[in-house]
Amino acid sequence: MGRVAFLCAIFLSAPNLALAFCSQPYGDVTLPDAPGSFHKPTAPYCLSGYKFSGKHSCSDWEITSYQNEVETYLTKLRSFANEAVDAANEAITFANDAKAYAKCESQNVLAELN
Repeated sequence: MGRVAFLCAIFLSAPNLALAFCSQPYGDVTLPDAPGSFHKPTAPYCLSGYKFSGKHSCSDWEITSYQNEVETYLTKLRSFANEAVDAANEAITFANDAKAYAKCESQNVLAELN
């Protein structure tokens, strides 16, 4: 008799057991900071006429220093771009999780109505 009562209890509670647990999405997307224009290197004055004449009056030190500044700025820009892609991917993951959560919850609500 105890076994029959147990089976009846299982069958009566089965519709409630069919509801899925929906885990809420979690996200903490941190947007990267772009290197500001104050980080952008300025060409030395000795290069000002190079575009037109193809000649400059810069010392080797000035050229090397400017090239290093440009390379440092490009590295900052690449880093910013990579961090932005990572943030976008995290946001996409969050959006997909939120969509799955909403679908799960709506299916639970519809299942309760039936």
